[in-house]
Amino acid sequence: VSAPVAPSPVPTPGLAKRMKKSKQPLQVTKDLGRWKPADDLLLINAVLQTNDLTSVHLGVKFSCRFNLREIQERWYALLYDPIISKLACQAMRQLHPEAIAAIQSKVLFSKAEEQLLNKVGS
Repeated sequence: VSAPVAPSPVPTPGLAKRMKKSKQPLQVTKDLGRWKPADDLLLINAVLQTNDLTSVHLGVKFSCRFNLREIQERWYALLYDPIISKLACQAMRQLHPEAIAAIQSKVLFSKAEEQLLNKVGS
């Protein structure tokens, strides 16, 4: 009579997925350090004005140098990640009104505004 052999612990696909998901909060906290509330507000205003992430990347000066991919990832995180969106909104609400006005003055012109300015003679 042989003793029953305990099955070896083989990771299941579901367990691997759970382990990968647990690393997500680490990514959230990593991004919080680089993206300041002023950067988020500037990003939101610039994208709403231009509707173009590439022109935002080329024309907006953030507090830190972000590449296009980082700007795209942050924009999508602000739109679709409820945790990041909530934290960013709370931080932006705490900005001083003068800081908000200064940020809004840095926003790029829209295509329609640029066309209108081109019509003005020098």
